[in-house]
Amino acid sequence: MAIVKSMPADTSVEGRLHDLYAQADTLRKQSKLLAGQLQATQRKARESWRLIRDAWDRAELIRADRLAARTEPDQLQYSAYARLQARMASMPVIEQAKGIIMARYGWSENQAFDALRRASQRENIKVRDLAASIVAQTARSAHTPRKAGAASTAARSGRGRISREGPGDSRDRDRKSA
Repeated sequence: MAIVKSMPADTSVEGRLHDLYAQADTLRKQSKLLAGQLQATQRKARESWRLIRDAWDRAELIRADRLAARTEPDQLQYSAYARLQARMASMPVIEQAKGIIMARYGWSENQAFDALRRASQRENIKVRDLAASIVAQTARSAHTPRKAGAASTAARSGRGRISREGPGDSRDRDRKSA
């Protein structure tokens, strides 16, 4: 009988060992599975960081392009050199407009510029923009044949018109009427 009693004890130890080996095998498989998942996650993380770096680089390029392609008012705000460049670029147009006004009304250079400046202030547009519109209108009218009795575009719209009074004439007239 002692042999019978010892057999169940051996069987239980063997059963436990078998269970432990089965658990160890299962845990080994889970460990390999987790190691594979960890490696996949690490690959995904590296890929995500690469994508983030690429996106950051693209954002920096876009930012640099935006800074390079700023509109004129933005450029003028940031650089005295850019302001000087804009002034130099607009000077020929202003000079042309002064020449047109001088020829049209027989005024001096100072009178023509004063009239251009006052019209700019009255219409609330920049002198260079007003000068460009005067030059463009003159160029258009030089290329198109005039119809008898047709009013010019500037006269119809009222924008950018230079009054026929010389500089100081309106002030003198205002003083006389007061």
